[in-house]
Amino acid sequence: MLNKILYSIAVLLLIIIGYLSYDYYSYSQERDLTIQRKGIETTAALRDQVDTILTKIIEEGNRLAELLGSNQYEAVEIERMIKESSLRIPEIQGVTACFEPYAFSKDQKLYCPYYNKGTKDYLFVGKSYDYTVIGEGTAWYTGVRAEGAKWVEPYFAKGAQDWYIDYGIPFYYNAGSKKGKVRGTITLSFVCSGFKKLVHSLSIGKTGYGLITSQKGTFLSHPVNEYIGTTNISEIKNHEEDSGLQAGYEAVEKGQTGQIKFYDPVAKDNSLFFFDKIPSSDWRIGLLFFENDLLADHELMNRKFIQLAIWLSLFFVCLLAIYFNKDYLNQKEIWQLSIVGSLLLLGNICLIGYLQHTTFYGHSEEKSPPIIDLTSLGSFVNQQNNRSDELKLPRSTPIPTGIYVQRMEFEDSYNLNIGGTIWQKYPTEIVDSIQIGFTFPQMSPFSEAAYLEESYRKIIPANEDAKAYLLVGWEFRVTLRLNLRYSDYPFDKRHINIEIVPLNQNDYLIFTPDLASYHYTNPAKKSGLDKKIEISGSEILESYFNYSIETYESDFGYGNKSLFEEIPILHYNIYLRRILLNAFITYLIPIFVTLIIVFIMIHACGKTQERQGIIESMAAFFFVLIFSHIDLRKEIVTADLIYMEYFYFIAYFMLIFATFNLIIYTKDKSHIFDFNENQIFKASFFPIFLFALLLVTLARFY
Repeated sequence: MLNKILYSIAVLLLIIIGYLSYDYYSYSQERDLTIQRKGIETTAALRDQVDTILTKIIEEGNRLAELLGSNQYEAVEIERMIKESSLRIPEIQGVTACFEPYAFSKDQKLYCPYYNKGTKDYLFVGKSYDYTVIGEGTAWYTGVRAEGAKWVEPYFAKGAQDWYIDYGIPFYYNAGSKKGKVRGTITLSFVCSGFKKLVHSLSIGKTGYGLITSQKGTFLSHPVNEYIGTTNISEIKNHEEDSGLQAGYEAVEKGQTGQIKFYDPVAKDNSLFFFDKIPSSDWRIGLLFFENDLLADHELMNRKFIQLAIWLSLFFVCLLAIYFNKDYLNQKEIWQLSIVGSLLLLGNICLIGYLQHTTFYGHSEEKSPPIIDLTSLGSFVNQQNNRSDELKLPRSTPIPTGIYVQRMEFEDSYNLNIGGTIWQKYPTEIVDSIQIGFTFPQMSPFSEAAYLEESYRKIIPANEDAKAYLLVGWEFRVTLRLNLRYSDYPFDKRHINIEIVPLNQNDYLIFTPDLASYHYTNPAKKSGLDKKIEISGSEILESYFNYSIETYESDFGYGNKSLFEEIPILHYNIYLRRILLNAFITYLIPIFVTLIIVFIMIHACGKTQERQGIIESMAAFFFVLIFSHIDLRKEIVTADLIYMEYFYFIAYFMLIFATFNLIIYTKDKSHIFDFNENQIFKASFFPIFLFALLLVTLARFY
């Protein structure tokens, strides 16, 4: 009868495991398809958007070339035509119409007007140098004249202080003795930074990035600004240590279409690199995605995995019950069951702990996502401007603000000593009417040694793309009081959240991340942190800027409460994850060593009338655990129960239970404890401890 019941339970468990396995597999496949779909759609969107822009530029160039080749125009008409063309296509910076020597007029050797949409003015190139002479700086003209319509490799425009890429197309004489010969060229100029804005406008996750290269492999867009126009993808490929990313760069270099999946050891995540090429120009694009970054349902995936592991363990236990199903179990078989049961319980505990430790939920807990590109920053600033317009308040002036942390150390559970540099860029027209500077609202009230001093100040002159501004930098060393949570210790992720606010709310300033000052803005690259920073017992996961909206229940004497309602606060965030080895050695080893010694004592005790030695020994073990527990509480000062404390609570229970068992077994007669010389309690000692710990772990993290 018992056999039938056990077999029935085994079959039922097998059915449940089959269903859970199928559900887990289906869900995994669905996640993979979701990632594939997002990657393919985003890559196609970037390819199509860039191709659409380039196609418009090519069509406009062909139209102008046809007009200038078929008709004779006055200078005023040509200048009007190139101005209208530049305005017709928002993405281009300007248009140039250049003629061969004396091709425009017999009285004028060179005529080459360039309309710059940024400055809204004309530049006559022929007055600066002879663009028809073959040389390094004239390839934009001479190369097109010799080879025909093409995209010119990027070049740095000193006046605009930016990298440009041109589409050039020649136009020809259509009559007379020179019919069919080149009369001049049309050049439509595109600023490479426009490609970067286009990449940022696409949703590639919080930490992903995109790149665009020319046909020869020169970067037109890349997260590192210094690469644009100066670096070839082959150089990056040759110095790339990650073989997966190296293969992706090689595919981009060859103009291939497809994708590569690999593990990124820096981001500690599976990565997908998609690559394609632009049909109208044969340029190449690459997009890097991080798997966990694109999917926000990691917790559900972990739950499904834990469910499957637990049901598999139950099925294995059922198989053991069937295998050992007989009227009597000998001592060896009982110990085998005890060891197998302990290993299964320990395995499930380790699995749940590993998933909790390696899975990062930080972004999902925050109301504001990371600000990692100009698009997300611009969207936030526009929202604040719209609110100001609705309330009939002055719009806040954006103040680009950057931070570079060079020193960081925890003073205790909640006070963080931190030092480094903060810089801000104030428009020159407002510096005399506002209070320059910032404050840390979280500065500890007991931080008597706080240091904040201006270290540099410089006026940065205006250029064609940016207005003049006052750059001010401060050195700081302060102690911040942070609201950290330790209930999941040692699997907790500490969130260092640094608030930076203006000195005077009445100045209507909004601090914005100075993204342009960082090589990388994706959180996994840890922008704003010195690479030499080491936090004892922890590793840094990521850093980024974001915002929170705060409303204060006071007007602070200004008489205008709207000044302190829905105020955007700039945050610089750093996430830390503990290195488990330190916590395990410090707190788990005393617990398990104590339990092992208790187990040895239980194993060694026989029938005796002496109880005093048992009580004294257990009391000694109890004090060992108590002092270790006190040390934990001294290190982690919190009002919450810490996950690690449950190890101690269960260990206390096991000590009390073991004391009771030995007292009963050594003196009194007990049918249960006397069986095989107390083997039932001995064999169940660690399974009971681990089972209680598994229940607590599931309650906390499942």
